[in-house]
Amino acid sequence: MTSRRSVLIALAGAALGLAVPARAGHPPDVVRLGADLEVRRLRPTVWVHVSTDAQGVPANGLIVRTRRGLLLVDTGWTEGQTDRLVAWAERALGAFFAQAVVTHSHGDRSGGLPALVRRNVPFSALDLTVDKLRAAGAPLPRVLLTTAAPLRVDALGFEAFYPGPGHAADNIVVWLPAEKVLFGGCLVKSEAATDLGNVADADLTSWPGAVEAVRDRYPGASIVVPGHGPVGGPAALVHTLELLRQRASPSPVP
Repeated sequence: MTSRRSVLIALAGAALGLAVPARAGHPPDVVRLGADLEVRRLRPTVWVHVSTDAQGVPANGLIVRTRRGLLLVDTGWTEGQTDRLVAWAERALGAFFAQAVVTHSHGDRSGGLPALVRRNVPFSALDLTVDKLRAAGAPLPRVLLTTAAPLRVDALGFEAFYPGPGHAADNIVVWLPAEKVLFGGCLVKSEAATDLGNVADADLTSWPGAVEAVRDRYPGASIVVPGHGPVGGPAALVHTLELLRQRASPSPVP
């Protein structure tokens, strides 16, 4: 009877385009939730979610299993992606989301907020991000930390830090001390990046100082997750500074 039920669950999951784990709380290392959404295990309790927009641009976020429930760091690009992501995580990991954190106001971080509202997942952000989302008419997070008090050590076991303007005026990072994972978000470029990407809202003067502040605060990071591109290590911070240096002092044309 149990075997037949497992087969039926697997078939139902396949029909929805979901990878079904052998048992709740133990999903496979890579799970595809559609052509535009994937989840990859980083640590025993940490997964990176990768969603792509209509142009095929991938964006990274995190799912973290804590003793008090699940933590979501950034939504997918869209409400539909975020809905699939939350549904999968709660089913596969056997827990509900206790909180979500939005690392800045751009759509690759906050586009799925309506799904969180509908699913009653509480979400929070920097006070400046709240202001920006309010001006855009988007769902409003509660305030997690402020530009005046830029550090938050949360009961869920993570630390949120606002190092100052960079990619955006309101970019924050999230540190998972137990796993030594740093989510740099769009403040940090991947080690494979060849340029700074979207700088429409960037503060190019302040960005290097913000990256240095993150390096100084989290010297023990072993995994660094950028906002876009492959997950790496502390070299991603060094590479971001090098890209900023190149932008500030381009090589002369021979």
